[in-house]
Amino acid sequence: MNNTRHLNITTLFSSILLLGYSQYSYAEQIQTVNTQLPTLTLEAEKSSSMKTATGLDLTLKETPQSVSVIAEQTLKQQGVTSIADALKRTTGINVIRDSGRYRFQSRGFYIDQIEEDGLSSTVPGAASNPFRTASNSTELDIYDHIEVLRGATGLTQANSEPGGTINAVRKHPTEDFQMHGYLQGGRWNSVRSMLDISGALNQNNSVRARTVTAIGHADSFKQDISNDTALLYSVFDFDLTPATLLRWGAMYQKNSNTPDYFGLPMATGGTDTGLPASTYLAAKWSTQQFEKYNTFAELQYHLNDDWSISSKINANFNQSIEKFAGLAQLAQSYSGISDSDSNLKMNNQQYYDNESHEVTANIGLNGKYHVFNNTHDLFATFSYSRLQENSRWKRVINDTAYDVWTFSPDMIEQPDWNNIQNLFNDIEYHSQLEQKALSLGTRVNFFNALHLILGGRYTDFKSSGDHQYYVWKYQPDSEYVKAQTVSKHKFIPYLGLTYDFTPETSAYISHTKIFKPQSSKDVSGNILPPVIGVNDEVGLKSSWFDQRFNTSLALFRIKQQNRAMQDLNNTNFSIAEGKVNSQGVELELSGQATNQLTLFAGYTYNKSKYLKTESNTYPQGAHFSKHTPNQMFRFYSQYQFEGVLNQLSAGLGLQAQTATSSLYNIPQGGYTLWDANLQYQIHPQLSINLIGQNLTDKRYYENQRMRITGGNNFLGTPRNILVRLDWKY
Repeated sequence: MNNTRHLNITTLFSSILLLGYSQYSYAEQIQTVNTQLPTLTLEAEKSSSMKTATGLDLTLKETPQSVSVIAEQTLKQQGVTSIADALKRTTGINVIRDSGRYRFQSRGFYIDQIEEDGLSSTVPGAASNPFRTASNSTELDIYDHIEVLRGATGLTQANSEPGGTINAVRKHPTEDFQMHGYLQGGRWNSVRSMLDISGALNQNNSVRARTVTAIGHADSFKQDISNDTALLYSVFDFDLTPATLLRWGAMYQKNSNTPDYFGLPMATGGTDTGLPASTYLAAKWSTQQFEKYNTFAELQYHLNDDWSISSKINANFNQSIEKFAGLAQLAQSYSGISDSDSNLKMNNQQYYDNESHEVTANIGLNGKYHVFNNTHDLFATFSYSRLQENSRWKRVINDTAYDVWTFSPDMIEQPDWNNIQNLFNDIEYHSQLEQKALSLGTRVNFFNALHLILGGRYTDFKSSGDHQYYVWKYQPDSEYVKAQTVSKHKFIPYLGLTYDFTPETSAYISHTKIFKPQSSKDVSGNILPPVIGVNDEVGLKSSWFDQRFNTSLALFRIKQQNRAMQDLNNTNFSIAEGKVNSQGVELELSGQATNQLTLFAGYTYNKSKYLKTESNTYPQGAHFSKHTPNQMFRFYSQYQFEGVLNQLSAGLGLQAQTATSSLYNIPQGGYTLWDANLQYQIHPQLSINLIGQNLTDKRYYENQRMRITGGNNFLGTPRNILVRLDWKY
């Protein structure tokens, strides 16, 4: 996409925005139409309440921050089965690869926390070196919908990056019996199936259960890469009394992947080499093996119609084995592949044996109180979490060079990982992170139109770690290193104000602070003070057609300071003087625009910069997050035909972004990816869906902060065609 076409993103969004608002003139028709719809209806649920942003049960319109909801139905239509692919299709989220994991960013900053039913856990790779992280993302099949909040979340999380948070809402048991599933297949031997069964287990429906199982296999457009998945999830609801609900569930997930840690090299000058998309420059024996055991429980008790108390606990136990070798030269001095030199050196051979245990719990009180002739909302929550990560790292130094045009993955032999004479190092790492927090907030409702959310979160944070050497530089070693414990506490205030101009439209403003402990040290050996800052947002939200169609406009600004930067007088140490700014605008339309049309459109404009020179690479005024596009636009629509075509629906979507770069100035021009689907209702209980992704077969590289001439360049997936069969009973 050239610079002229970049402007078309804004123009296209403006046109769709006008289309969405034009539907308002048809509201009366939508509410009164008496046409008999076909069996295949497009479900656009009313805005449900959520606690992701504030801890209070609020609708999308009532929440004074930017929130998107990704419904299961939307994912079905697009053939999406991973959380990374789901987030690539929502407003403002930049999905990047980081050391074999997918990480998520919003407004130029990482999203460090992902919630499941409101309980936070750490995004894989966010708490430590991603190579030493055992956890892996949970498969989408167990979730009913995904809530994505952009910007700092001071009331629910106060010690993470200000990018936002993700709340994945699990599927829960139903009273009525239901059973459905799907079988999906596509290019590169991709096959996946899922079965979901739910219903009551006794006559009075006081005991209910739900089980989801999924299994899948997929090769890749890259040679010798494959992915196998197996999942089993069960959850039970028990009505202990009419006012008391006990929920318990468990999940087991196993993933076996062939990793591609380093991608492709670039040619001299950072240009595309033209290597075939199928090129895999790594050892054939490279593998990632993940196992996840999850169990959770929740107890809800309704004291009366106004007050309830709940307690939740969530525990994750993860194990992984990763071993790999690949071609990559990650030094800035490497100039790239050329006609005269097409050799690329190997970036060593590595082995990681990881495990992690994470437990999160909270107890919360929610209710209403009545003063000044009005009803107001209040919540209080105490939360606790503890993350323990252990990792054993073995490395064999090997920089053998291979010609990238003739390389084959079976050329690299796997070393004997138990032979210490092969090992440059063998080190065991341990880290612990413990957090306790108390949150308190209220929503004061003035005159039924003006609403003030006021609250705060007091967080106590402690982290520690150590590592044990067994081998160093091919010699047995017994050195033990204890890391300095980081212990911090902070009160984070939160302020949100909304005003209802009409029953459909509200304006809002919100303010919260940023707090994140860091581990870098100054010249005196002291841990640097935490990263701090502020997150401000103003906007407009509307909810139309009985809350079935939502629109939002947000202006945001994030300032972050106390960032660790190199001490120029003592280059082995750091000082807390870095400062950055990120600001922009977001627009979103989502929901059922007419009886036949379901629509989603999200546009983001984001500019970030360094407010102070942090190094020669990061001068004042330079772009802070060069791998984040200045503009992103995501769109998808699904149209249900009528008359003789009433069993048919069609969808069209796109993902567009402007140009990006990387820390090492590797450019990627702007591009647009087109998706489409055609769904046919064979029978009231059976439908078939033909799905096309990247229909124009666009060749592009994924956004990645560490792209460099010698590696970390990952080609996006070429054109993919899927067929999906959905059935229900």
